[in-house]
Amino acid sequence: MGSLTPEQIDHYWEEGYVIAPSVLDRDEIARYLERAREIALGDIPEAAANRLVRDILFAKGKLPLPGDPEHALWKIMNPDRFDATLAECLRLPRVLDAVESLIGEDLMAFLLMFIYKPPGVAQAIHPFHQDAAYFMFQPQDKCLGVWIPLDPVSEANGTLAIVPRSHRLDVLKHEVKEGINFGALAAEGIEDNAEYHAKAITLSMQPGDCLLFNTRLLHRSGGNRTLGHRRVITLHMASSTCEMTGPALSEYGFALVRGRTYPGCLEPVEEPELKLITRIVE
Repeated sequence: MGSLTPEQIDHYWEEGYVIAPSVLDRDEIARYLERAREIALGDIPEAAANRLVRDILFAKGKLPLPGDPEHALWKIMNPDRFDATLAECLRLPRVLDAVESLIGEDLMAFLLMFIYKPPGVAQAIHPFHQDAAYFMFQPQDKCLGVWIPLDPVSEANGTLAIVPRSHRLDVLKHEVKEGINFGALAAEGIEDNAEYHAKAITLSMQPGDCLLFNTRLLHRSGGNRTLGHRRVITLHMASSTCEMTGPALSEYGFALVRGRTYPGCLEPVEEPELKLITRIVE
């Protein structure tokens, strides 16, 4: 059953995003942070070791590795494939209730990530982009992003900046930019456009709050100028009534988390690959 108010639902469809407060409590946050740190320090199956992804600046040796391995991370990719504790994040009840308010009761979760901003690395940015550029299924209005900070987030430590109402745009052409992390895309002509920066709002959020955003919404994140962590749970949700429009990436790994499937529409992946291998699945 959906949990958002009519006002929150209207805000989502009008502006392209909504914030649902306190979807995680303090104990849940501490539990997921503790487990993520254990993984970052090496408690991970050997076959899944490349799911610990360092920021490009450390991976290419442009910055010396810090003494704390967690401070070099960009993300833990799809940890649900090897860890039961973090797999819970696909099915957080308060998140599912909020998402159901927006895209219906039949829900697929995919692309769970724990994303970091390395402390003191101001140049670790992700330019403006639309997540819809990655997803070959429709309708995009039945898919959304979920972004839950585990630390207080602000402009200083690399929170999200979003462009309200930009979800009304079509999916723009995207490109790979030099110096950003592998697999990260940038919308052509947007990052260097002062108009979009002027329209953007920078989100300040507390641990456990949840941003839900349309996959066409333009958003970016800056670097972390502080000496503290900026750790975030992020994943995507799609209605299981969506249909593929092209080949999928193996990393999608759809999981049915509420409701039912439909013939000819998205199907759950029963045994997603343990090792990180990005390939096309017909």
